[in-house]
Amino acid sequence: MKKLLSLFLSLTVILWSCDSNNENDQDPQPVMPPEYSMAPNFDDFQTEGNQRNQTIENWFYSAINVSVYSALLTGGLAVPVTAFKATISQDPFFDTDAGLWTWESNFSANANDFSIRLTADVVDGNVDWKGYISSNSNNVDDFVWFEGQSNVDGNSGSWTLYESPQNPSAWISTEWSRNEDRTVANADFTIEKEGELLGSYINYSRDDNSDLNRSVEISNTQTNDLIEIYWNSELKFGRVKSENHFNDTDFHCWNEDLQDVSCED
Repeated sequence: MKKLLSLFLSLTVILWSCDSNNENDQDPQPVMPPEYSMAPNFDDFQTEGNQRNQTIENWFYSAINVSVYSALLTGGLAVPVTAFKATISQDPFFDTDAGLWTWESNFSANANDFSIRLTADVVDGNVDWKGYISSNSNNVDDFVWFEGQSNVDGNSGSWTLYESPQNPSAWISTEWSRNEDRTVANADFTIEKEGELLGSYINYSRDDNSDLNRSVEISNTQTNDLIEIYWNSELKFGRVKSENHFNDTDFHCWNEDLQDVSCED
């Protein structure tokens, strides 16, 4: 009996030791990059066709320009952006054979069904991310539609999003960051696609400690224009500056009802 008990205890220790070693072999699970690093929330600037009038010109001008860049992320790059969003709510597993953290999910975009396998390779506190996307209906198999880097704590990083499996060239690159308590955040989206908008960018910032707690800076290389927009995401008032549009270097403001008003100093 004592021999059986001793054998049982020995096996238990061995099994526990194996499980412990497997856990020790795992890289630390990285913090997922924030959703805004792919596509900021610009719902404050949703417009309707009959909404424009002379009393909301400043807000409407801001909305139109924000919508142009938002359309790139929700339209032309809908597949990789939606793919990334689909993984955020998923629990990852550690692939011991590949040595990678892995998130998997199914999603729909552009009226087609896709699957996403997002992997994270952790090395010395840095993470290499790759988004492998597949679709039977589109004959796409493990195409790396986006990839990036970040630190393991998820405080800064970058993305590169590619156009399509048929044209696998970089379309947009992103540099993003946020502070430890997540009250200040920033993302720079730069167009890498060849054409008239090459080098154009939109800089998105969030500062929860500021009265104007959201801002974007838009640079359009096609029109040689620089647009600065600041607004309050809760109360909706804000201001915009564009020398090309307003023919001056002043800010032009709107109130909580989106009506044009004089800017206060």
